[in-house]
Amino acid sequence: MIQVDHVYKKYGESTVLDDVSFSVMKGECFGIIGPNGSGKSTLLKQLSAVERADSGVVQLDGKPVEQHTRRSLAQWLAVLQQESLPPIGFSVREVVEMGRFPFQNWLGGEKLDVDALIDSIIDKLGLAELQHRSLDQLSGGERQRAALGKTMAQQPKLLMLDEPTTYLDIGHQIQLMEQIRAWQKEANMTVIAVLHDLNLASLYCDRILMLNKGKVVSIGTPQQILNSELIRDVYGITPIVVDHPVNGTPQIILQSNIL
Repeated sequence: MIQVDHVYKKYGESTVLDDVSFSVMKGECFGIIGPNGSGKSTLLKQLSAVERADSGVVQLDGKPVEQHTRRSLAQWLAVLQQESLPPIGFSVREVVEMGRFPFQNWLGGEKLDVDALIDSIIDKLGLAELQHRSLDQLSGGERQRAALGKTMAQQPKLLMLDEPTTYLDIGHQIQLMEQIRAWQKEANMTVIAVLHDLNLASLYCDRILMLNKGKVVSIGTPQQILNSELIRDVYGITPIVVDHPVNGTPQIILQSNIL
């Protein structure tokens, strides 16, 4: 579904992506991790055609990304970013409805029964009591749920997550990732997730790409990637890695050197 071959990207004299290659299969949740400045968000910009690589090829659905029109890309993929929607004066329902914009004709209409679709998304995300409330009356977690609803209304084949849980507490982090995982399985959707939290990446990603200084360190399952040695080499810390007692995925326990 997605093929990235030998992608390079520079900003001025700084190389941000250095010979990055990987592929993502349909229906997979593919995680991208790495320390600050490793090139994670820049890579997502190449995949979503926000920026073009200096060299190399990014193919979406068998076609170079630059050959897709902006409208066709908007109908095919959606991006959920780390900052929830700004507290502007739209209601929750209006925000969710904005996800249908790429499918509307010049009069703002479309063939699909949009009201039924929006109702189902609002119910699924538990936003019914908030749907007529302005965004500036919502918490950060509630705004992020509204932003997720907007991406769901696009009905994308590919969902890209750019650190969507950064400003959420642990309860809302799990809630958001559970909703995305359930949606992914229901729609057989492909997800590419840039995540800072290694434990979340382990719980929800089928495979993980680890970046460092713009280069691919390793690609594999959470069990293959999240080990003490790799984490030490890339992040400069030596954590304790244990198996999750329920599903067996590796979980990271930080330790302090100061007693």
